[in-house]
Amino acid sequence: MIKKIGLIGEDPHDTIAIKNLLLKRHATGVQFKPLTKNDRGCDLDNSNYAKRLKIEYAKEKPSFVIFIRDVDGVFSEKKKIKAVEEWFNKLNKIVDNKGILLKNIYELEALILTDINAIKSLYGVTINHSKDVTFIPKPKEFLKLKTAKGRKQYHESHCPEIFANLDFDKVLTCSEFNKFYKTFKEKL
Repeated sequence: MIKKIGLIGEDPHDTIAIKNLLLKRHATGVQFKPLTKNDRGCDLDNSNYAKRLKIEYAKEKPSFVIFIRDVDGVFSEKKKIKAVEEWFNKLNKIVDNKGILLKNIYELEALILTDINAIKSLYGVTINHSKDVTFIPKPKEFLKLKTAKGRKQYHESHCPEIFANLDFDKVLTCSEFNKFYKTFKEKL
């Protein structure tokens, strides 16, 4: 039996990127279905969003839903983390508490930095960093800066391709993704 898994994110590139990454380990037995795919960023905080999610969830009937959200802050910014967790808790009720939160500290792009070799290969650049990716502020800007003189410059729309090329085991070194993935496997 195929499990349908709903995806909610701030941008279609985010949901497709996470889908591509998870398909590296779960290519059979699952079907990923973006929900409310026309909503972006701050739309997710809009009071009408909950109504749209409720309708889409009832129509699609996924086994569970992955909520992908950027904290836009590092681990020490507890208020920002708490705000994302409260957002998730509110919307999780709408999906019958069948949600999993993939909380990106700082941004989704931090996960890209777990596998520098993928960036080196795709962009033809040299990048070095040794920080825990959850402590890198503004990883999107970091990637744009470091790829500015490469074959191409990083753009958010590249996430689906990049995530399809990431080494899954390296992404698991990110503590937040690792925690999310353990919950994901339990739900399967």
